[in-house]
Amino acid sequence: MKKILFTIMILASATVMLAQRPAVNLVSPKLDYVIKVEDATIKEMGGKVVVALKLNAIQDIPARQSVVLVPELVDTLTNRSFSFPYIYINSRNQQIFFDRELKHIFPDAEAVMKKKGKDLKISYLRYAEYEDWMRKSVLKLQKMSCGCNVFTSRGSEYLCSFTNEQPVIKLYPVFRIPKPEKVKTRQEKGSAYLCFRINRTEIDPAYMSNPQELQKINNTIHLVKNDPNVEIQDVSIVGYASPEGEENRNMKLSVDRTESLRQYLNTKGIISSSKVKASSNGENWKGFVAYLNGHYEVPNRSTLLSIATSPSALDEKEALMKKKAPEGFNYCLKNCFPSLRCTEYAVRYIVRPFTLEESEKIFETRPINLSLNEIYMLAGKYSDNQQKYMSIMRKAYLLFPKDECINLTMAYLSIERGIAEDAEEYLKKVSDCPEKTMNMSLVYYLKGDIDNAIRLAKSAREQGVKDAGKQLEEYSKIKEIK
Repeated sequence: MKKILFTIMILASATVMLAQRPAVNLVSPKLDYVIKVEDATIKEMGGKVVVALKLNAIQDIPARQSVVLVPELVDTLTNRSFSFPYIYINSRNQQIFFDRELKHIFPDAEAVMKKKGKDLKISYLRYAEYEDWMRKSVLKLQKMSCGCNVFTSRGSEYLCSFTNEQPVIKLYPVFRIPKPEKVKTRQEKGSAYLCFRINRTEIDPAYMSNPQELQKINNTIHLVKNDPNVEIQDVSIVGYASPEGEENRNMKLSVDRTESLRQYLNTKGIISSSKVKASSNGENWKGFVAYLNGHYEVPNRSTLLSIATSPSALDEKEALMKKKAPEGFNYCLKNCFPSLRCTEYAVRYIVRPFTLEESEKIFETRPINLSLNEIYMLAGKYSDNQQKYMSIMRKAYLLFPKDECINLTMAYLSIERGIAEDAEEYLKKVSDCPEKTMNMSLVYYLKGDIDNAIRLAKSAREQGVKDAGKQLEEYSKIKEIK
């Protein structure tokens, strides 16, 4: 019965998504419904229409029930409307159901749980593209209750008229072009799980999964080796042993087996041994701890984890695990330890610089071979094509997600689109600098905090940001600046 009920609710919710607003059962409201609207504004800011609500849910939600609120702009003269993402106020059971079954259908919805006997404050802020018809519209709050497959209308409430108290002002976000790399050093990394016969260190290319694992290493090296634009500097291989057995013996096996791989690569003509750096880290306790942290099904997991992270000698740790957590230790012998006997490898290489024309071709085939500066030069070629420019910058961010310059640029682009939350997330990855100060000023403006916006714009001006003075002039259209 529960499965049937869940299926019905999912189908009903899918209908909501397709039809913008659920089909409703029009009946007279039975409740003066759960919500007090403490504040509501709708206005244009930076080419966006922004709705801001402060709500207070004061009435408890019955079990297996939700209250669904839909902020909606309505222009009755032209019969046009626009619905913002839904607000789901759920009972405890419905919140669990929403997270499990509906979240992927309504990814932009505001879903909150109402605790019995306690008021629930809701702050709601959403953006959409501004259209001219919206200026004559009003903001309404459509109210529905939802239980099982029935959405029941609870009427609608007028909130406010469209206002434009603040004039539309020009924004001056900034970014920084990255410096060219003097030497473009890159790496291709991977892991292989080579199988060795008991107490043997030589590599048998045909043994168990070795053909596939050796091919992985071969493919990685040849990917770089066959690229005419690069020069291999070295190949590093680091071997690990699993924690069972004596530490000294495991260390020797790990060292000898890693050396066997170096010799194998040389004799097979894959890479000269002079360019291979082989080393061993012995028993892979770090990998074992990571496995335990991610696999809650391991028997005696907490005991194993406590022993594995203790300062005891390695051989003593193994003895303690066998004694205090035998079931868990035997489980790990079968399910974990084989994966800890791995060899990590990395091919380090240098890439030559490219012209603008070459960069365009490389960007489509091997973009990692470009420096961030080369990608910026390529993007500049499409400065009048916003879609192409954005596509290049998004890929640049995926390639260099921690670089401060690309995070400043992504914040710049988010500000231009009026998305303060995204801009703020990018700026968290940037250390303090004049460009960050300037862009944070605009984030505050987009969030409606003009005082902090002015404060940071003044700071950016003191730090030498060229357009900070112009931005302060724009802010002065909203508030007198002293």
